[in-house]
Amino acid sequence: MKNHTHCRACGSEKLTPYLDLGLLPLSNNLATSTLDPIHLQTYPLKVMLCEDCGLSQLSVVIAPEILFSHYVYRSSISKSYVDHCRKMAVSLKEKFGLNENSFHIDIAGNDGALLQQFKEVTGARVLNIDPAENLAAISEAMGIPVFTEFWSIDCANRLLRSGHGQADLITATNVFAHVDNVKDFIAAAKIMLKPSGRLVLEFPYLVDFIENKEFDTIYFEHLSYFSVYPLSLLCKNAGLEILHVEKHEIHGGSVRVFIGNGVKDETVFNFILKEHQYGSIVPYQKFADDVRKTIHDFTEGINSLDGTIAAFAASAKGNTLLNTAGITVGRIKYIVDETPEKIGKYSPGTFIPIVSMHDFMRNPPDYLIILSWNFKEEIIAKCKAAGYVGKFIIPIPDFIIVD
Repeated sequence: MKNHTHCRACGSEKLTPYLDLGLLPLSNNLATSTLDPIHLQTYPLKVMLCEDCGLSQLSVVIAPEILFSHYVYRSSISKSYVDHCRKMAVSLKEKFGLNENSFHIDIAGNDGALLQQFKEVTGARVLNIDPAENLAAISEAMGIPVFTEFWSIDCANRLLRSGHGQADLITATNVFAHVDNVKDFIAAAKIMLKPSGRLVLEFPYLVDFIENKEFDTIYFEHLSYFSVYPLSLLCKNAGLEILHVEKHEIHGGSVRVFIGNGVKDETVFNFILKEHQYGSIVPYQKFADDVRKTIHDFTEGINSLDGTIAAFAASAKGNTLLNTAGITVGRIKYIVDETPEKIGKYSPGTFIPIVSMHDFMRNPPDYLIILSWNFKEEIIAKCKAAGYVGKFIIPIPDFIIVD
């Protein structure tokens, strides 16, 4: 761990803390038993605002080798996300004329979920760049080749020397927030892009994060909480431009940003104009107050219930919620999950066992907390189809119980 003292977008030292969630464990480092010392490893989880460019960022950085070399999140587990990838492939094929002669790189492509859709829809040559060896094996088994590295200038130069050639399209979905050296990330993309090529970033949007009280998306993998303006500064310094911005509802509200050589359209100005209302510390302080109330309401709501309680999805956001609320195995029987690597392990900090769908239906609770609330419709439908007849709890943005 190292302390973070300068804004990673603009270099400013004017970083003002506005939300302190205390000492928390690493969300995706699941324990193998209740005696595993990983349960006891905690770090300060605090968010700061750059008063010069408006980028929100954590006060510490955990070494990426610890967080990502063996990663337990699989993109393809969620049908909703796979459907989103399919729609993205169709949209970008039409937008850029992608075909079998195109070359498409996906940065941090996980188990190959997105590239599988692009390969089927466009016929393009594809390459997954991901440092997690366990995910690389899954991707390659699906016919998606992998370069098992962290994305960097050095990585881009070695790709070129190895004969891959420059790309028509580089995508990076839900990874840019994970990156400490964002300047290197953008510069590496410029190296690997054809002059007419495009870098397409997709990430949870700061405005939705604030307005929908999505504090549970704060965890140590998410180093930054981006809006369009600080990203525009990064691109400009790299000799690129944000050309177009789209809003998408995936993950509680995300933006898809198109970067390359050319002239920006009015969508860029419209997003930046909306972000002006978040130019001071005041809305962030209100957000912090809202978060404290949300945590209090969740804790009170859970503790007021009669009957058994379990949770669905051993997600990073779920770990943030449960740890900040102080909800442990004493109140929640188990967390059900469909990711094979997670089943049989324990949620860090809370000691809650992670079980399969089969175990869930053998011993169903009266209440089921949907920790991955961003996929609540899919999860509720799946549980009902399996025969679950209990009630569901949606924790974010407000504590509600639904049948």
